[in-house]
Amino acid sequence: MTSNEVHLPPFRNIDDFILASARFGPPDYQNKERWNNRILQNLLYYQTNYFVVALTAFLLVMYISPLETILGGAIVSGLLVVLFYVSQNRTNVEQFKRDYPFAVIFMVTAISTMVMYTFGSIAVFVFSVALPMLLTLLHASFRMRNLKNKVQNKVEAVGLKKTPMGAFLRAFNQDIQISF
Repeated sequence: MTSNEVHLPPFRNIDDFILASARFGPPDYQNKERWNNRILQNLLYYQTNYFVVALTAFLLVMYISPLETILGGAIVSGLLVVLFYVSQNRTNVEQFKRDYPFAVIFMVTAISTMVMYTFGSIAVFVFSVALPMLLTLLHASFRMRNLKNKVQNKVEAVGLKKTPMGAFLRAFNQDIQISF
């Protein structure tokens, strides 16, 4: 096993995550750096729990409204593919707009109508993605850190143990500084 391998940390027990031994308190809204540090540290320490909560919340919305979630996801994915194609092929798109202006008007009208007609499904899909993020952010903001949390995060920051959340945070240039 090399030090470059990414490992999923263990699932933290429910008692530590949300029940009796968990300590919750409001973040210091005046000190954004300290609040950001609390969120980052909790994201690293409870990442497996957050993944399970996110998957459970997504599956719950999927169970309640399966067709709307799938249709909304397909529409959003299709729109993202179209936007990616347009952004990558600007010259071809500009030429097509000049050559076939009525086709462009028809396509924009058709796509707009489809989006408006399926707006409820798009909203359900966005909710199925936003709800897990909201739950994670709320827990990470209000869960106060303990000594075990701080020690485990120090190991991650030093680079001895690499985790998916650590790689994700580094990809978004979030400096993982541990303060005790």
